[in-house]
Amino acid sequence: MDDPVSIANLKQRMQWEQERGGPPSGFPALPPLPPGRYTDQAFFDLEKKHLWSKVWLYAAHVSQLQDPGSFVLLDIPGAPVFLIRDRDGEVRAFYNVCSHRGAPLVRDACGQAAVLRCTYHQWSYNTKGELLGVMEERDFPQPFDKSMLGLVTVRCERWGGFIFVNEDPNAKPLLDWLGMIVHEFEQFEIDTLRPAAIKSYTLECNWKLTMDAFLEVYHIKGIHPQTVGPALDHRGAVMGLLPNGHTRMTCPTNMPPAQQRELRGYGDKNRNGMPTVAAGEIARNYHVSHNIFPNVITPVGETARQFLMFWPISLTRTRVEVVHFGRDWGDGERPEGWNALLAFWEIVMAEDLQFLEWQQKAVLSPSFRGYRLSYMERRIYYAHEAIDQAIGIEHIPEHLRVEPRLADYVEKPEDHAAEPLRRSGAIS
Repeated sequence: MDDPVSIANLKQRMQWEQERGGPPSGFPALPPLPPGRYTDQAFFDLEKKHLWSKVWLYAAHVSQLQDPGSFVLLDIPGAPVFLIRDRDGEVRAFYNVCSHRGAPLVRDACGQAAVLRCTYHQWSYNTKGELLGVMEERDFPQPFDKSMLGLVTVRCERWGGFIFVNEDPNAKPLLDWLGMIVHEFEQFEIDTLRPAAIKSYTLECNWKLTMDAFLEVYHIKGIHPQTVGPALDHRGAVMGLLPNGHTRMTCPTNMPPAQQRELRGYGDKNRNGMPTVAAGEIARNYHVSHNIFPNVITPVGETARQFLMFWPISLTRTRVEVVHFGRDWGDGERPEGWNALLAFWEIVMAEDLQFLEWQQKAVLSPSFRGYRLSYMERRIYYAHEAIDQAIGIEHIPEHLRVEPRLADYVEKPEDHAAEPLRRSGAIS
């Protein structure tokens, strides 16, 4: 994405988007998304069984597990899982389920333990998940083979400092699944990043309603008229559909970065030691955001980048988690400049989330006949296509399916530089 041909191509595409009079020639009309995808418990159960248990999910950053015995308890759909750093330095993931009667080994959100002990009946395990001791072992049939009763592992792989987990033992390796995302993130030098803050919000709506809101900039003028709206030109936004359900959005800006910072309240005078995040030419000068399927949005700024994640609690309840990453500032306290940036983010998140609970009520109405999506909103439709593909179309009732329409618009690594423009109809 940062070679001269790709840069020139993307700039040409943004100009074409700004000047177009309609969707590109041949772009398909997108059928309405069925309301039941947001309201039907059976569809939610299909997601739980076939989506969340079979995809790679962001779990934590390595800096949260610095020392042997450090652990982090995960709050992901349907799976009681924790991460722990072993004495040999490896980070492992286990189901938080004692082999005796299923009680939890870990109950705190994070901490450190040389030995994991079930406080119910005192069974104990080491950081490799091996069963060490059993209270009143004499009462069990002998010989009692502890080697067969260790904790059940969960697949755990790293991308830079980012740790992902996957319950599916047959899933492709993390980096293969990320695909083009890995190459495009090289410019950001992700090994230099660390979490500066984590904030959660709980909403009474379906997780997809929440995610949909962050997959387009069609709402910019209406929702963010005085925050991010003045800086972004939504009419020139370029949407990239990538393999495996991932997407990219690049949006032109109406003002230079320094002016944007001043508008948002964390200008140069407030940076107070915040180092700049590495980025290529496009990410430095335009608004760039990726969606890592199924539930991560990754906007990037000059001094920070975020992981916004949307976790289903129930059919109509969602936890939104925002991890704010910055370039490592070394020893000592977090730079004071983060305070102004985080205050601005609170304002923007309040703007973004304000209507979602109302939308959930609306989609339950018999008058609502489905999401009607425009060309500019095609990332939403593509995300739903990917959800159906993960579930398996054969498992989904016909009235809840999304009709595949966008396969011809998915970018490939080999034609990354120019072909997507021709395929979209933006150039001939």
